[in-house]
Amino acid sequence: MKKNKVIFLATEIILCVLALFFTFKMFDQNETEKKVAVIVQNSGDKNWDSFIKGLKESAKANNIHLIICNADEINNIDDQKELINEQIENGVDAFIISPAPGSKTKTEMKTICGDKPFILVTEDVYMGENKKSEYPVIKPDNYKIGYSLGKEMVGKSIKKIGIVLGQEEREETADRYKGFEDAIKDSGMKVAWKYNGIENKDIVKIVNRRSKVDAIVVLDNYSLDDLGENVREDSYNGAKIYGVGTNVESLVLVDYGKVECVIIPDGYEMGYKSVKEITERLNHTFYVMKSTNVEHKIVYKKDLFTTDIERFLYSYE
Repeated sequence: MKKNKVIFLATEIILCVLALFFTFKMFDQNETEKKVAVIVQNSGDKNWDSFIKGLKESAKANNIHLIICNADEINNIDDQKELINEQIENGVDAFIISPAPGSKTKTEMKTICGDKPFILVTEDVYMGENKKSEYPVIKPDNYKIGYSLGKEMVGKSIKKIGIVLGQEEREETADRYKGFEDAIKDSGMKVAWKYNGIENKDIVKIVNRRSKVDAIVVLDNYSLDDLGENVREDSYNGAKIYGVGTNVESLVLVDYGKVECVIIPDGYEMGYKSVKEITERLNHTFYVMKSTNVEHKIVYKKDLFTTDIERFLYSYE
C-alpha cells in the first residue's frame, strides 16, 4: 500500500513538472516571436515568388512573424517612408527592405527606421558609381550580372544593341549597366539606344519604335517578361533578346525560344539569408549583420533540364 502511494506521488510530480514545462515553452514561444516587416516594390508580383518562399521558410525555421507589406510602385524614399512609419506604429521589431531609388535614400533610411534594425535586399542604396553604403545587404552581384550577360554576347555576330534598363537612380540599374559596358568594351558592339523601363508604360510599343538592332539587352526584370511574351516573327525587327529574369516565366520564354539567354539571381537564397541575418541581430544586440552576394545562373534552352537548374525551379513551386 505504502509502495503504491509513493508511485502515485511520483507520477503526480512528473505530470506537474511536464505540465509546467510545456506551459512555459508555450508562453516563451509567444513572447520571443519577433515581428519583421518586409517592404518591396510591387510585393504581389510574380517576380517576388522565389524570394518570398525563401523568406517564409526561413521565418518558420527562425521563429519569426513576417509581415509582407502590400506595396505598389515605390518611386522615392517618401513613398517608402509612409510604409515604414505605418509598421513602426504597428510595433514591428525589424525591417527587410528593397531600397527606394534616389540619392536621398541612404541618409533618410537610417533616420526613418530609428532604432529598428534593418537589412536591405536586391540592391544597395543608390550612391553613384563605385560607391557603397555601409548598410547590410543581401543581393546578387549586379555588376557581375551585367558583365556576365555582356560576355555571353561577345563573338556572336552582334553589332548594334538596344538596352532596356530599370528605374533611374538605383544601384541595380547603374551596376548592371556598368558591368555590361565593361564586358563589351573593344568587342566591336555598339549601343544604338537606351531606355529606362517605367511602370505602366507600353514597353513593347516603345521598343518597336526604336531603331533596328541585332540584339536587345533587358536589364530590367519586369520589362523582360513583357517583351518576351510579345515576340512575333516580325517583332523588334528580328532582334534577339538577352536579359535578366526573376520568375519561372523567364525560363518559359527561353524554352519557347522567345528569349535567347536569361540570367537568374537566386531569389530564394536572398529571402532565406535576409531573415536569418535579421534574426541573429534581434537575438543578439551586438551582432553585426553581414552583407552577402547570392549566386546567379546563366540559362540557355539547353540548360533548362539540368540538375543545376532544377534547384532553382524548386524555389518557384
